[in-house]
Amino acid sequence: MPADFTPGAPCWFDVTAPDIPAAADFYTGLFGWSAVDTGPDSHHYTLLLQDGHRVAGVAAATTPDGVVKPALWLPYFAVADAETTTATAVHTGAGVFVGPTEVPGELVFAILTDPDGAPYGLAQLLAHPGTERWGEVDNPCWVEYGAARTPSEAMAHYAEIFGWQYGNAAWETAAVNPYQALSVDPGREFGGAHIAVPGEPAPYWSMSIRVAGVDETVSRAIELGGKVLKEPEDLPGPSRLAVLADPAGAGFAVMSVG
Repeated sequence: MPADFTPGAPCWFDVTAPDIPAAADFYTGLFGWSAVDTGPDSHHYTLLLQDGHRVAGVAAATTPDGVVKPALWLPYFAVADAETTTATAVHTGAGVFVGPTEVPGELVFAILTDPDGAPYGLAQLLAHPGTERWGEVDNPCWVEYGAARTPSEAMAHYAEIFGWQYGNAAWETAAVNPYQALSVDPGREFGGAHIAVPGEPAPYWSMSIRVAGVDETVSRAIELGGKVLKEPEDLPGPSRLAVLADPAGAGFAVMSVG
């Protein structure tokens, strides 16, 4: 496993799309990325790159066996052994959507569902570098879990399989269903978990991409055919965040920091 990723940390992301070239056009237009189709042998899985560095991927919404997946962004968490971690996850209540599968010479991945039904991925990185510029502008910087029940209870599954630490965020004041900050190393938070509000899909994982300016990115997304799911707002940190959807409906957040 590349040394950049502590086991349990988010290390890769991909978005399912009914039209891979159209999705690639949207994201390259929005973030200035480039796209590389890896060819028919990989069902045209397309890499999204920033200056030649891997950011994420676009996967077909229809699997080889004909299963149609919804358009969504999926985070993958780094593991030392995908087979062993999958077995541990199943023992703690996970379901298996895609069992451990090797992309020869690159990585071994699996796609699971947690006990509440939220999908997530595992990645045993071999030569695959993962998301190379985590936290930099126009790169993923945060993962977020929308819980259908008390967030701390939902995170117990992940703590058991990944060794995550979680607890009330420093800014949290709510006594009921408090927001949980997630980390694998003390002081190095990579995400959070909140109680879903009425009308919000739950349970689910989403991701945030750091941008230089949230409002400008929202305007550009609309021009490219995207939708605004949550208007820009200021948050503690300080940060500014908006939630968008690509033309196929896959949701993601954009965030500016400082």
